[in-house]
Amino acid sequence: MRGFLFISSFLVAVVLVSSSCTGPRSIAGRNISYLYNPAPLVKVDVDYIVLNKNDSRSTIFWRADKRTLQNAEDDQGNTTYSFVFRYRLFPSYSAPEPLDSGKVIFKELEDSLETYLLDSLEISTTYGRNYLLEITLKDLNSRRENKSFVTITKSNPFTRQSFLLLDRENHLVFEPFVVEPDTYLLRTAEPRQALFAKFYNREFPIASPPFSMVAPKPFDFTPDKMIGMVKSQNKFILPITTTGLYQIATDEEKKTGGAVYYFGTFYPQAKMVMDLAMPLRFITTNEEYTQMMEEEGLKKSVDKYWLSVGGNPNRARELIRSYYQRVEIANTLFASYIEGWKTDRGMCYLVFGPPNVVNRSTATETWLYGEEGKYNSLSLTFTKVVNPFTPNDYRLNRSATLKTPWYRAVEFWRQGRVLTYK
Repeated sequence: MRGFLFISSFLVAVVLVSSSCTGPRSIAGRNISYLYNPAPLVKVDVDYIVLNKNDSRSTIFWRADKRTLQNAEDDQGNTTYSFVFRYRLFPSYSAPEPLDSGKVIFKELEDSLETYLLDSLEISTTYGRNYLLEITLKDLNSRRENKSFVTITKSNPFTRQSFLLLDRENHLVFEPFVVEPDTYLLRTAEPRQALFAKFYNREFPIASPPFSMVAPKPFDFTPDKMIGMVKSQNKFILPITTTGLYQIATDEEKKTGGAVYYFGTFYPQAKMVMDLAMPLRFITTNEEYTQMMEEEGLKKSVDKYWLSVGGNPNRARELIRSYYQRVEIANTLFASYIEGWKTDRGMCYLVFGPPNVVNRSTATETWLYGEEGKYNSLSLTFTKVVNPFTPNDYRLNRSATLKTPWYRAVEFWRQGRVLTYK
């Protein structure tokens, strides 16, 4: 199955249900730490993208990894996948009742040539407001499931949800980033005569320590290059040749638009030598980091550092595996206008590990390590920042009280131990 032309071709049944679904009446205050679980095989792996089609509809495209689903044989001897989507549409995280809810049952035939199953469902939405979609996919063969929260942004007339990004083989790109330089295609939800790509090639600083009170520098919105996008039939052509930020806009002067990122060929994995070296900034001293970056043979310097803190090759390999797994997860979850590991949430995820409790509201996200109220527990609050490039920008509420737990956690790594703060 390729592209999105086949959508709903294997739809078996659609059952709409009333908004009086059982379960918690609001999402705010609910523990959603499972979203940051580093073990993807314990649940169904599914990704979502949104296309706001018109004033009254939004299409939710989904992609499920067949390796995390269980197939079965039907009465005709066909190998199939069967699963059900349940969704609830809220006006915000704190809303006590959903605006709408429903259930969609899918049955998909096995296609051995494809790794993923792709399809879509439509829901009713209105321009001028934002929504939160709680969506659960349950595999009917294995009972595994995936529960996700998808933000639908319709308060602005043109966002990343106003177009679909496709590669040269007409495959939908589900991530906010691309993984190779190439020519990509944009298909807009509404007819457009012109689009522009503002290219920013900037070296953004990585997150400062949780206790640092240094204010970030104001962003210069002057693009490094303006790309007039050529229209071919009903699609716009977007050439991505250089790492950086590509903001798609309807007007050269507007700051708003939808962003596409290219952080490197192997992203979100850390495979290039700089991808291995730079995240060490969080657990090295200034002198160590400067010396490592200035030495000839950077890869050898990185290996030497891990061997020095691990004490032996086996321990060093364990540290490397754990640390760069967190880099990859942070890159996947927290990417905004910079790589995920460079963000405030990425920094905390690398050093402290996955939080025990995550509570999210419309404006904040709070992480709790340990048990609330205990003397050794740690609470981190991140505030959502209004950003014209991304809805995924959160800044840590820094405090001098975080200095001791930060240095304690860093020292744990420097003693050759993988820290999971509990």
